Amino acid sequence: FGIGFDEITASNLLKVNLDGMIIQQSIPADRREINPGKGRVFKPGYVLHSAIHAARHDVHAIWHGHDLDASALSQTTIGILPLSQEASYVLKKGLSFHPFEGSANDESEQPRLVANLGPTNQFLLLEDHGPIVACPTIEEAFHGMYFLTRACKYQMKSFAAVGGDLSRINIPDDESTDEIMRRIDNFDEAPASAKSTASNTANSNNKDEVVMHDTSGLMFAYARRSAERVFGKDQIYR
Repeated sequence: FGIGFDEITASNLLKVNLDGMIIQQSIPADRREINPGKGRVFKPGYVLHSAIHAARHDVHAIWHGHDLDASALSQTTIGILPLSQEASYVLKKGLSFHPFEGSANDESEQPRLVANLGPTNQFLLLEDHGPIVACPTIEEAFHGMYFLTRACKYQMKSFAAVGGDLSRINIPDDESTDEIMRRIDNFDEAPASAKSTASNTANSNNKDEVVMHDTSGLMFAYARRSAERVFGKDQIYR
């Protein structure tokens, strides 16, 4: 806590247990001109993350942020509508809401936060605050947050374009929404030609084998390469 996101390197991250105790820190002396001392844990971050990690053992990567459009949308009662592929992905993975109680620095809020996230949802919109993404892997968390913030940007722009008049928004009906959600199940599926190639391999005995792309992994790998180009590997991983 106390440094900008663009100043973070591998050596000034803190490893914290579920009780909020720092169990690993390795800020070298030559890095302390940015963050003097050994650093400290940001309590609101600890309250949110530790609650979910303790309750959801399927979750290994949590991302909370204050993206402007996502936070603005959290201040409305409309929620995320199925207006885009990105929004449909979020809704399919499970989206729930948590009422605003003030700064997330009170541990008594944790049971309510966990209850509102639920046992399987990957997205929680903190009302009047911002989004939380809770996923099995870092790659999926990046994928999820990217899609959620894109969905919110589209929706906020479309609302602005029609002056907030929902009757002028192309909101899918129930039948269309069902089909949209069905197609999300096949979001990572490869084209038929790839399936055919896979079924002809020596290791495949299933002619109907479905080949799936690792979309989350591909997106995260590109983001990593982009950061390395901008900031340099030597600066990031020191």
